[in-house]
Formats: sequence, C-alpha cells, structure tokens
Amino acid sequence: MTDPQDPLAQAPLLRVVHERHPDVDVVVLPPEAPAPEPADAPVPVTDAALDAERSRVEAVLAGLLAAAGPADAAPAPRTTWRSAPASHVVPVAETRLPIDGPEAGVVVGRALSARLRADGWDGHLDHAGVTPLLLAALDDRSVRVAWLDDAVLLTVRGRNLPVATATARALVSGTEGDR
Repeated sequence: MTDPQDPLAQAPLLRVVHERHPDVDVVVLPPEAPAPEPADAPVPVTDAALDAERSRVEAVLAGLLAAAGPADAAPAPRTTWRSAPASHVVPVAETRLPIDGPEAGVVVGRALSARLRADGWDGHLDHAGVTPLLLAALDDRSVRVAWLDDAVLLTVRGRNLPVATATARALVSGTEGDR
C-alpha cells in the first residue's frame, strides 16, 4: 500500500529517477485544479446540432464531387472534427481527386467554380506559394480547392460550434461515442 504522504506515490517514473539518482532532488507539485468555465462562455450546442453541421459539410462536399464528374480512383471522402478556439470544434470534410495533368485540373476547377457560384458561395482565386487555390465562403463555412500536379484537393470546413471541453476532446480524438 502506498503512503498518502509520499509525493512520489502517484509518479512511478519520478520514483525510479529518485532511486537511481539519490543526489538529485525531485520536487512534485500538487495537480492544478481545472480552470472554471468563463462566465461568458457560449452555451454548448446539442448533439443534434453537431450532427446537422457535420451532415451539411458532407453534403457540400458530395455536391462538389458530383459537379467534378466521375472519379473512379478517388478515395472516399473523410470527415473529421478539428479543434477551434475557445472550446469550439469544426467539422472538416476532405478528399483528393486524381487528375490527368493540368488540363484536367482546369476542367475540374471550372466545374467546381460553377457549382459553388450556383449554390451562392462567394469565391476567389488565390495562391499558396506556387499552388493555385480556389477559396469560397458561405454562412461561416468555407471551401478550399487546391491544384497539385496529379490531384485536386477539396476541403470543406463547417461552422465553429461551441461544445463542452470533454465533448471537444472526444470529437477531435475520434472517440465520439464518449460524448
């Protein structure tokens, strides 16, 4: 049984260091109390709101994939949750469309641009270094299209949603069943 007064009782690694190096003082500070939620913290959204935003992001990506035309070698789209500032999370759906050269990339780009305009997205062309980008936004959501030599990368980012810290951890780590 461990001695409750022993500061190394809960730190086995530090105990080993102390035993191997008795000439070194090991100082163990008590754990910090968790910070209280700020009084003006936003009200966390419901699970239904999280599911609705994820579905909306996936629907936008599906619409863009349909506009891009058939892509037999394209991997299945992937949707993940990413952390955002102040206990918020954001759903992000992404995929990679293989293309056969720059001409095919231009065709895909025109189709994606036309679909975004038709759906009311506000977009513009940009560059990240030498990589051409199409950036679009609508209702706090964004679309990023990047052209590489052999593929077009599509990323749809949803709205930042306020959630409890535990829910944010579960979503971002992929353990959504724990929320």
